[in-house]
Parts: sequence; C-alpha cells; structure tokens
Amino acid sequence: MKYIGAHVSAAGGVDQAPKRAYQIGANAFALFTKNQRQWVAKPLTKKIISDFKANCKRFGFSSEQILPHDSYLINLGAPETEKLEKSRAAFIDEMERCHQLGLTLLNFHPGSHLKKISEDECISLIAESINFAHQAVPDVVAVIENTAGQGTNLGWKFEQLAQIIEQVEDKSRVGICIDTCHTFAAGYDLSSKEACEHTFAEFERIVGSSNLRGMHINDAKSN
Repeated sequence: MKYIGAHVSAAGGVDQAPKRAYQIGANAFALFTKNQRQWVAKPLTKKIISDFKANCKRFGFSSEQILPHDSYLINLGAPETEKLEKSRAAFIDEMERCHQLGLTLLNFHPGSHLKKISEDECISLIAESINFAHQAVPDVVAVIENTAGQGTNLGWKFEQLAQIIEQVEDKSRVGICIDTCHTFAAGYDLSSKEACEHTFAEFERIVGSSNLRGMHINDAKSN
C-alpha cells in the first residue's frame, strides 16, 4: 500500500490537520506539531491531543500515514555546546509531542558542522543526539531527511546518511526520508527513468531501501 499526500496546515491547532488532509483527498500527510521557526511552543493540551487522535480515526489516518517535521532551527550536529544542548532539548520536545499525539515518525534535517568541526565529528554528534532522544522518548522513529548539500549541511551524500545510521544504537528507530529536489540538487541524477533507477540502486547499495520511511516528491526550482 502506497500513501500519498501533502504537507497540511496546523493553523488553529494540530487537530485540524487530519481534516485538511482528508479534504484534499490525501491518504497521508505531513505537518508541523509546533511553529517550525520558533524554539519553544505551548504544550499540547489534553483536548488538542484527544481531538487530533479522534480526527485521525475519523478520517482514516494511522501513524504510519503521518510524517511530522521538526523545527528548522534545530542542529543536532552543532559544534557549539550551548547550541547543541538547545537543539537536543528541542528535538526531544518534538519527539515527545509526536509521542503524545500517537505518532511514530519524526522527519528532520540532520545538522551542520559550520566549518568548526570535521564532517565525521558532526556526523557522530548527530547520531549521539538521536541516541539521546531515543533514551528520552519511546517508540518514535527518527527519520533523517537528505539535504541539498548547501553550505555546511550534512546528509546530502548517501554515504553520510549511512554513517549516521551506523552510529545509532537502536536501528529499528532510525530511517530516511528522500527529498527528490534535495537529491537532484546534491548531484544525483533523476532526469530520466534510467537515471532514477541508477540513483536508487545506489541508495539501495549504500543505505538500503529497508531504511526508507518516506519521500518528499516535488519539482521545486529551488532547494
């Protein structure tokens, strides 16, 4: 069974998201469980949590059909101690919000070294951050989204994604979300059927399709 949907607004409360996904004919959806450009958000109320779960049941969405995304501010590979601790706390909060809502996936951008530490050191910090989050919150799977490779962002090479997974202790709770725009911008050819087959064969060889938990399929002209 393939699930196809879109990112839907959570304006007015996350409980509105399942309804909006249903209205566009989706059988899957993505959402932010808080403002993606702020560090802190109000805790989810019991009513919002209850209404979200009720609407998911009403409109036929299970947890595997929902892929929430975390805040854009989080950098799980941050070289500065203060920023790293802040990012880890925010990521754990995002995971906790997912757990409260009965969601089992959390999509996120891995992190950036900011030219202050090596790529390998940053990758180790990212994996360590995931391990800490797993210890703090049960059940939720950390779904790493590949990046376009802009600036000092890591996770654009399939090898980098594999490195992160290798260092995560509970491999049943880590996976990958492939963004096609990011993949193409990072230098992987998706311009033809043959090219796509080659690129995804590379993904299978390096990362493994068993780790694929979702895809962002788009034709955006920018990253």
